[in-house]
This record gives sequence, C-alpha cells and structure tokens, in this order.
Amino acid sequence: MRRLLTRRGQRAVRSGLSLTAAALLLSSCGIPSTGVVEAGEAATGIRPAYVLYFVRQDTLLGVRSQVPGTLDIGTAVVLLFRGPDDLLGLKGLTTELPPLTSPPTVRADGARVSVELPRGTGPLTRTALAQLTCTIADAHLVASAGSGSGGGNDTSTSTSTSTKVTVTIPGVGQSEGSTETCPGSATAE
Repeated sequence: MRRLLTRRGQRAVRSGLSLTAAALLLSSCGIPSTGVVEAGEAATGIRPAYVLYFVRQDTLLGVRSQVPGTLDIGTAVVLLFRGPDDLLGLKGLTTELPPLTSPPTVRADGARVSVELPRGTGPLTRTALAQLTCTIADAHLVASAGSGSGGGNDTSTSTSTSTKVTVTIPGVGQSEGSTETCPGSATAE
C-alpha cells in the first residue's frame, strides 16, 4: 500500500486525518449552543465615584462612594442625605444633615450649583452646610468630567475647580458655600 501513495500523498492523507479529528473534537464537546444570554450590565471599565462628606469628631471626612445609576449631582445629594451606612457608622462617621422628606431640586450653571431642599427642612448647621457644599463640589467635577455637564440644568461646561453652592430652604432662608473650605485629601478610607 505504501507504494501506492507518494510522500506528498501520504502528507495529504495525514493532514486530512488531523483536520477531521480536530473537527470531530470541536463539534462534539457536549456543550450545546445557547445564543445570546442576558447577564446584566455590560462592562464599562472603572466606574466613577463621588466623595460624600461625613463628620467624625467635628472633622469633615470624605468617603468615596460608587455611583449607583445616573451620574449627576442630585444623586450624590440624595446619597449624602441618607447618611453613612452601618459600616461607616462603626468607623464613627455621622451626619449633621436632617433626613429629607422628598428629593431636592438641583441646578448647575457653570461653576455655580443651586440646591433647593424640600419645604419643612430645618436650618442647617455650619458643618451640615459644609458637608453639602463639599459633596456637591466633588459631584459637580465628576459629573462634568463624565458627561460634559454638571448635571441638573447646566447650560455651560465649567473648567473651574472652584464651585459656589447656594442652598435654599423655603421658609428658612438661603446659605452659600464654596469649595475653598473643603478638606483637601482628608478621607475616611
């Protein structure tokens, strides 16, 4: 039989047998095809995080928090008003902000952000105003970097790192703060 096939023919037969064996192995692995399977959110890389400011022993400390859902200043404000979670509470972090009865209204216009808290919210302490101002300033930077706007009704893109925050509480008054009083890199992490 050897004489019937030339060397070239023998190589062709071996190649054919190898390809057939590989095809059989690949087609009979026992795993059925399934098509597309929905398995949650598509990978997006590193998710942005806000820094929420809480209080420990009269000192303002930033806590990095992942953004759940929409990337905007209003989300950061709502998360801040919820207060520290149980784990942060064990680390001695608290808040001076009162609980909210409804979501605040947030408007950004360049480096200025206005927040209107719901009617019935009591006056804020100086520390509570600092918590709110510093959290909003950080969220404004994150939102501006992520979407090209500061959230809310932003009508321009700010390149400034200084943010002016106006907090209005109907029936109580208005307060202003800026990032100049925020702690630089003090974090509770």
